[in-house]
Amino acid sequence: MLISSLYDTDPVQWESRRSTLLAFLREYGDRRITLHGCKQLARLTPDQLALPGTSLLIATVRGQNGRQLAGVSFVSGFGREACVVAVRPLYRNRQTGTALLKAQLERLGQLECQVACDNPASLKMCFNSGLAAVDLLTGPTGKPTLLLRAPMAGGSSAILPEEGEFMCQSPS
Repeated sequence: MLISSLYDTDPVQWESRRSTLLAFLREYGDRRITLHGCKQLARLTPDQLALPGTSLLIATVRGQNGRQLAGVSFVSGFGREACVVAVRPLYRNRQTGTALLKAQLERLGQLECQVACDNPASLKMCFNSGLAAVDLLTGPTGKPTLLLRAPMAGGSSAILPEEGEFMCQSPS
């Protein structure tokens, strides 16, 4: 599997590629990709791809007819505006989505996303990528949704106790 970044300066080539990616999200997003995330990608220009916090990555595999698209990940605003991942069913449960999110985190340095609590596959992908749940929100469809964020590099995690805090209330 090869993960690569997409960016095009040729508007005609970009339009075609963006249309292909949007069709991929519709077909393989299992109706879990937010409308807002799709609209962000649909309006994306090549110039916006160069903005900090914006990244478009694809996972491809070698097939009989050349490289085949296995997964797509789009992030805008470090994930605060949009964080979208879709993987072709044949490549699910093979760490494809996890690899895409890890690559996004490595590329951007920080990342957050929202995942509905009734979507265990996406939650597992996020946790396996190193993201941690930091808040419980109400999502755009009214469902309970976890806000997931990458721990700050070199910083302390909110899960760890503060200095002087008891690790447990009844030590043995």
